[in-house]
Amino acid sequence: MTHDSWRWREDEAEPAGSSSAVPSPAESRPPDVRASAAPGNGGYPAVPPPGGPRAIPPRPAHEPGPYPGSPADSGHGAPGPARHVPSSGAQSAGPVQPPRQALPPETGPAPGRTQPAGPVPPRRQPGHVSSAPVPTTREPRDPDAKPVPWERIRLGRPAASFEPKPPPADPYRPDTLFDGWSTRGLTVRLASVRGDAHRYSGQPRQDDIVVAAHEPTDTVVFAVADGVSAAAQSHVGAALACRTAVADVLRQLDDGRPQVDWARTVKSSAYQLFMRVTRGAEPSPEQKREAQTLLATTLVTGLVRLAEGGKLEVDLVHVGDSGAWMLHEGRFRPLRGDTKERAEGLVSHAVAALPWVPPSIEGTWYTLPADGTLLIGTDGFGDPLGDGTGRIGKRMAWELGRPPREPLALAQLLDFSWETFDDDRTLLAVWPRHRLDESGDTTAYWGGGPTG
Repeated sequence: MTHDSWRWREDEAEPAGSSSAVPSPAESRPPDVRASAAPGNGGYPAVPPPGGPRAIPPRPAHEPGPYPGSPADSGHGAPGPARHVPSSGAQSAGPVQPPRQALPPETGPAPGRTQPAGPVPPRRQPGHVSSAPVPTTREPRDPDAKPVPWERIRLGRPAASFEPKPPPADPYRPDTLFDGWSTRGLTVRLASVRGDAHRYSGQPRQDDIVVAAHEPTDTVVFAVADGVSAAAQSHVGAALACRTAVADVLRQLDDGRPQVDWARTVKSSAYQLFMRVTRGAEPSPEQKREAQTLLATTLVTGLVRLAEGGKLEVDLVHVGDSGAWMLHEGRFRPLRGDTKERAEGLVSHAVAALPWVPPSIEGTWYTLPADGTLLIGTDGFGDPLGDGTGRIGKRMAWELGRPPREPLALAQLLDFSWETFDDDRTLLAVWPRHRLDESGDTTAYWGGGPTG
């Protein structure tokens, strides 16, 4: 988590003279990365069959229409029982991808932040302008064409291309992970990708995510963590915090508790960070400070279940600045405040983080409408999203308005290329299962927009 990095506004990311005009349909039509089986050769094309695109069938009655808005708008706004075992996600090698240059000399870091310690990724040379507009239609796919390889979605000024460096081998941290499945009532998609800054410098992905299903109650339990960039082993802290939090909530559900004790869950996660330093002994004050220096991480943990009428009931708690949102009718509503708490002794005073524990820990309940989407993510997603009114927000609203058929789709979407934003990105998306297209029809559409 690059709490120590400086962010430019989206409307400053493209230099004067660049063009973000909407390309023609033939130029902007995206390749489709899904690999669903289909009659014939089983592939899908990047362009429609000869004779022009096929007629697009009407959208399902339960699905809202595409989010309106001009794709030329480049500004982003202000801001026991059987259970599903948590999956580590399908893992794939990171694509050959890019980031941004260092700050201009005359632009200093924000108050309370420091310059990045590692190497700065190269910046794309002037003259290349390629920005994907927000799609307003879904093109039909030809089942006879061969599948296309993964390509990054380009938004704003894309980052320069480079070959990522490997992260440290121990513990193993894949560049990219993704997963997806459905319970009786819920559909889950999740992804976590290493940011361009860490790909370029050979540092590990500091975000982590764990999601599990508690089958007896048809509840999905989740934890998302974002390791503080200044902490040398924050990726280890993020992994420990997520796994401990989800395991503790599952145990409480097994015990039949009517309400999760979130204070117990958060304190258990913090305690595991201390145990990492002390190797099982009770920590001394010096060891507690060492844990804060080495393993500091944010945490959002909670649960979601299907309620009456297809609505979602969500109970969550957070430590630090990772976020939660409801996506409804094309608009993003934060499910928690974005103020950054402070605590003495933390590695970064810009954000509170485990193993520091807030004095008051209480979960908050939310009810999402039947056509809403629950999103839990790190600030690598939240910072470029802003208030959701800019280009990234419009793209995300379009793609996440309903569940993508393939889990890979969320990983590709999250790995968008924009030179200004090079942090790790992690996102969990949960929908009521009735929103998922389970027809198996190969003419169904997927909202992969133009890639450049």
